[in-house]
Amino acid sequence: MTNHWDDYHRHWKLLEAPLRPTAETVAIFDRELDLGNADVLLLGVTPELAVLGKSMLAVDQSAAMISGVWAGDDGSRRAIAGNWLNLPVDRASIDAVIGDGCLSAVASQAARCSLFGEVARVLKPGRRAAIRVFARPETADDLCGIEALVLAGGIENFHALKWRIAMACTTDDRDFTIKVATIRDAFGRLFPDREALAARTGWSMSSINTIDVYAGSDISYSFATLATLTNEAANWFGDVRVVPSGSYPLAERCPLLVLGSARHR
Repeated sequence: MTNHWDDYHRHWKLLEAPLRPTAETVAIFDRELDLGNADVLLLGVTPELAVLGKSMLAVDQSAAMISGVWAGDDGSRRAIAGNWLNLPVDRASIDAVIGDGCLSAVASQAARCSLFGEVARVLKPGRRAAIRVFARPETADDLCGIEALVLAGGIENFHALKWRIAMACTTDDRDFTIKVATIRDAFGRLFPDREALAARTGWSMSSINTIDVYAGSDISYSFATLATLTNEAANWFGDVRVVPSGSYPLAERCPLLVLGSARHR
């Protein structure tokens, strides 16, 4: 078994929204946190977000992602390898924390709560964080319904399909977990003929084949409901707001959680 993050960076340029933030979404991060003069901590190395702030420290667990996706260090921006659940950052030292999908990259409720706790710990008093989330609907999709939607032309791109399948297959406990290898397996059962899918939808084979990065990976994601995520965040922040993140495929499931009034413990 492998950690698919070691190869994920090779597919980065093939990814589209909702897996990557759009320019509109980046502007919403900037607007909500007023980042022009901020020293920013970025969870991950999302290149679209790396332009924000006066200075930036990006933290990612994967050295391969840092070398493959990060634009490179300069006088005001650098990326380091580190654990989001034990950030290598001093308490109350950061103006703003931002992240894209990072709450789905941890695989349990306990891990999500640890991440919220670390964000609260490193923020300066009165400062805020914003994280774009991937939230499963309260009533999970049915895989047959997803298949019908694809065949009717109702799903805009392959990556929206991938997230719909993932959200439909999460566990029903508080973790809302799914192994990424299971996402690939479920897709393969729904659409065993990838060329036929490409012909039907107009999606490129290179885009469809990005699903194969999950093969053999022992990593799990989590896709909690929005109510679950806001309740978890409220244990650490007195002000939790849900802000739409723009208009793109599946955007209704991918709002920003804007977090303020951190409860330092």
